[in-house]
Order: sequence, then structure tokens, then C-alpha cells
Amino acid sequence: MIEGGSRAVQGLLTTVILLALMGVVAGVSAAPPGQGWSTLAMHAIHLTLGAAAFLFAYTLPADGPRRAVPGILVLLFFVLMGMLLSDKFGHSSHAAERWIRIGEFTLQPSVFLQCFWPLALASWSAKDPLRLTQPRELTRLMLVFACLVSPVLLQPDLGSVIILLGITTFTLLFAGVSIQLLKPIVFLSFLALGFGLLFFPHVDSRITQFLSGGPGFQVQRANEAFAFGGFSGLGPGRGMMKNGWVPEGDTDFILALIAEEWGILGTGFIWILFVALTLFGVMAARRAERRYGALLMAAATLVISVQAVLNMAVVTGIAPPKGLPLPFVSRGGTSMLALAALLGFAVKAAREARRSKVPVENLISWTESNAPG
Repeated sequence: MIEGGSRAVQGLLTTVILLALMGVVAGVSAAPPGQGWSTLAMHAIHLTLGAAAFLFAYTLPADGPRRAVPGILVLLFFVLMGMLLSDKFGHSSHAAERWIRIGEFTLQPSVFLQCFWPLALASWSAKDPLRLTQPRELTRLMLVFACLVSPVLLQPDLGSVIILLGITTFTLLFAGVSIQLLKPIVFLSFLALGFGLLFFPHVDSRITQFLSGGPGFQVQRANEAFAFGGFSGLGPGRGMMKNGWVPEGDTDFILALIAEEWGILGTGFIWILFVALTLFGVMAARRAERRYGALLMAAATLVISVQAVLNMAVVTGIAPPKGLPLPFVSRGGTSMLALAALLGFAVKAAREARRSKVPVENLISWTESNAPG
């Protein structure tokens, strides 16, 4: 990694740690009476698992996961299909078959696509830059993607599919694919949206309610929390909208409870941290020495930033409702595992020394590196 890249990685990891600490404080503060310690213990378990996932991914050779990821994606596809076909395998919640219960814990396997699909996409794009100019190769890639996400779409989880499509589009754009060749992906996004509106009533009702201009019950309660919090908030532990008054307040809508207790100052600090994370991630990607490292770091930054923007947009009523945690802040073990592992893979790849004598800037115009070797 060229000069400045290591500082960018350090800044990136610092923002992640601060976000995780904010999540712990907000989660414990919003816990029901008498459940503060149990909430703290659950957050501690999730953070420990996330740290372990990051360290495990970081200690692997950068090219090891590249070779293993096709097999992992095939396995993940069969797990997702098994959840759809077997009532005993998948655990239903919120009208969708998305979870696997293991004792007291639940895992959402589709979330791991946020980790392994960017890794596969970066590897595919870096391996042969010429394929990025060939419509046939891009068509094959999107057919693989469509097959992979089909069980997610049928769960149904249209939002996750569209998010993955967006991440795919921008990653390919960073890799050097022309906008003209990316038009079919945009068409595929509208096709997926049309499929959801036609076959899934809850998707149609959410979109219809959003377009009507009236906030849903969840967003209305979140808006009340923002109003109660004002500029400086009511103070830690003094919020009135917790304990279920804001549905999913300890997970997807944690920002609303932060707004009530910490005010605009608290939510502004969260926003600044995500902006900083994005800037540090882009900086680290630009200064990676290998094409694969640059693309994977850019893709990982996209996964986190897009999810954060959409979560905040949903909570504030700017976007239609979608069950989506705030990265590293919301309580959620699967999301923590997937994103921490993705960061571990990305940081390791971004720090890998170059093997080719061709400067990466000759292949990806937005990078800065020109070191040989």
C-alpha cells in the first residue's frame, strides 16, 4: 500500500470502532428496565464475534478467499433454497423465510451475500480487465447474480436484491465498465421491482403508502422520537419512545432512539462517522497497490455506506420501509459478522503488495499508485 494508505485504513477502522461503541451505548440506554446488563452482554457477544470474524479474514492470504468464494456462494445458494423448500430448516419472521435458528441465536444467511458477493465481484473484475468491455461476459456475470439472488427474492426480500444490484453496478463502474454496458443492470433492477409489486402484496402496500405521502406507523413513531429529542436530546436513559414504542427500536430503528436521547448532536455525530468511514474507505481503495485490493475496498465501502444511507432514509421517511440495520450500530449478529469479515478481507487485500509491473493506475484511472512490482 502506497504512502497514506495505511493511515486511511487506520482511520476507517477507528470510525468502525466508534460506531460500534455508539451502538453499545445506545442499545443499553434503550433497554427495558432491568435488562441493561443482558443487553450489554448481547452486544458484547456480537462485538466479539465481529472482531473474531475481522481478524480471521485479515489473517488469511488475500488470494485464498478468491479461490474459495465460488464454492462458498454455491453452498450459500443451496442453504437459501433449503430455507424456502423446508419448513423445518428456515425460521419465518415478518412474513419472510430469512432466518435459521441455532439455540437462542438466529442467523440470516442472505446477509452473507453482502460479504461474499463483493469479494467474488472484485475478483472477477480484477482477474481479466478485458472482460469488462465484453457484453457477453457481463451478461454471464449477471445471469450468475440472478440465479444467486433468486431465493432471496422469493423469501421475499426485494430490498436486499436491489441493494446488491446497486452495489454491483457501482463496483463495475469503478472497475471500468462503461455506462452503456451497465444499462441492462438498471433494467434488471426495474424488472425486480416490478416482480415484487406484482407478486408480493407487502411490497406493493409499502410503495403505495410511501408514494401517497403519509408516513407509516413505524416512521410516525420515529418522527415523534426526533421531535422529542430536539437539538441536544432528553439525555441517556431518559427516552420515552423505547420499550417497543418505536417498533424495532433496538435494531433497524435505533437511530430514532438515539435522536430522542442524544438529539441532533447525537445523530449528527453518527452521520459524520459514516461520512468519514466512506472517505477513508475511498482513500484506502485509491492507494491500494493491487487492482483486486482497490476494487474490494471500494466495494466494501459501498456495502456499508449504501446500507447506512438507506437505513437513515427509511427511519426519517425519505425512502420506503425496508428492514435494514444501521451498520455496526444496530443490534444484529449476522450483520456484524458479515460486514466485519468483509472489512477484514478488504483491508488485507488493500494492503497487499503489487505483483505485476503494470501500475494499477493504468488499469483503474481513479487510483493513485504507480509503484512497480
